[in-house]
Amino acid sequence: MRKAVLVLLVLVLLIPVLQVTTAPATNKVRVVVGYENEGALAAVEGLPGAEKVKVLREIKAAVFYLPPEAIEKAKGIKGVRYVEEDKVAVALELSSYPDVLWDVKMINASKVWDKYYPVYGWKALGRGVVVAVLDTGIDYTHPELKGKVVWCANTVGVKTYTGTKLSNCADRNGHGTHVAGTIASAINGVGNAGVAPNVTLYAVKVLNDAGSGTYSDIAEGIIIAVKGPDGVAGTSDDAKILSMSLGGSSDSQVLYDAVKWAYSNGAVLVAAAGNSGDGDPTTDNVAYPARYSEVIAVAAVDSNANVPTWSSDGPEVDVAAPGVNVYSTYKNGGYATLSGTSMATPHVSATVALIQALRLAAGKQPLTPSQVYDVLTKTAKDINSPGFDVFTGYGLVDALAAVDYALSLP
Repeated sequence: MRKAVLVLLVLVLLIPVLQVTTAPATNKVRVVVGYENEGALAAVEGLPGAEKVKVLREIKAAVFYLPPEAIEKAKGIKGVRYVEEDKVAVALELSSYPDVLWDVKMINASKVWDKYYPVYGWKALGRGVVVAVLDTGIDYTHPELKGKVVWCANTVGVKTYTGTKLSNCADRNGHGTHVAGTIASAINGVGNAGVAPNVTLYAVKVLNDAGSGTYSDIAEGIIIAVKGPDGVAGTSDDAKILSMSLGGSSDSQVLYDAVKWAYSNGAVLVAAAGNSGDGDPTTDNVAYPARYSEVIAVAAVDSNANVPTWSSDGPEVDVAAPGVNVYSTYKNGGYATLSGTSMATPHVSATVALIQALRLAAGKQPLTPSQVYDVLTKTAKDINSPGFDVFTGYGLVDALAAVDYALSLP
């Protein structure tokens, strides 16, 4: 139905261990005193104004509130090994890593991590959810993506491959790897971080090394992705999120039939609106399959939320996402800065992954495709003409608002 008008990062959380006590006088300083013997500890405790908070006898250290003048006296007590200010540490925010770039922050994906990681761990970054990338393949050996691509399919040509020999779905173009990095690149301080860094990826090569593919190859890729490794739709290994940074100008029965079949089997389909925009709101140049009502069509915006002239426009556009000068992984272990609605699309498909992963983490069922559409469009940030418009749809996708709303649903 038409959108009714519609690397491994080991994160140590350094949480302050503060005893709940009555606040000391404002002129006192919280310090840690290292001592050699009980006599030294007693001497510090006897200093004027000293307030003992706790003793860590295993390492011969005690926490005190001391007036400034008592700190110097404590340092001079025989048997006191050290006196240091008890510094305050805070939980390290994932969004503070330097590889979390403007595009991820623009859609508030990093705020999802920071809010929900303390509660749900890596599921707040997409763990437990599969995203199928229908593209030119994925550089599965890329340091940012290594271990995340677990299965692949190649429908290009006369013989179809499915299996775990990932070299059969290698990306010699770079486009698919760029898309995959926007979805799942690791948070490691290098390169770029993806919107959902802990998702599992299926590489579905439906475009050749030159970046083109037939509608029938794409249709077959859609079906294979939804059936998953066991070849049976409706089982646990199905890809229920399909990211398609591709499109053509012509309608196609075989493509539409595949889209409808995937949608009926519970898959959320996200596709690029196209790069044929003309700035004329009276024309419709949205590409297929994004043009189909079962598909979430994604337009592009730049870092200032402006729509580039080339971003396709039309009544089928649903949401917008960063798609201008997006830095991400590339073939041969590299990185590249690319522009296009192809770059905007994975921001949305990865946002869907965050929604579904956190629904599962909260003990709830994944949302249906129509529910996902409602969540994305109702929570998008209006950035163009008030309300719906043909250039940005319902607005800029907002991962945090979408997740919050999705978790409020039964």
